[in-house]
Amino acid sequence: MAVNKVPQGTTMNIKVQAGTNTSGSPTYKTLRFSSVKASATDADIYAIASGLGQLQAHPVASIDRIDTGSLVNA
Repeated sequence: MAVNKVPQGTTMNIKVQAGTNTSGSPTYKTLRFSSVKASATDADIYAIASGLGQLQAHPVASIDRIDTGSLVNA
């Protein structure tokens, strides 16, 4: 039985350090961009997220790519 993954979509998350809490630990906010083309390369997503990160008032802590897909029996 062969199973194939059919790409459904990609989400790009940019996590920024928004400040600190009362004990001094960093707090974060996540900016989510859905409907990214599943065919976009990792380098393209990183370049776009880096550019958007430079426009933020807070420093970027991480850039994440989340791919979703359906598994079908081929």
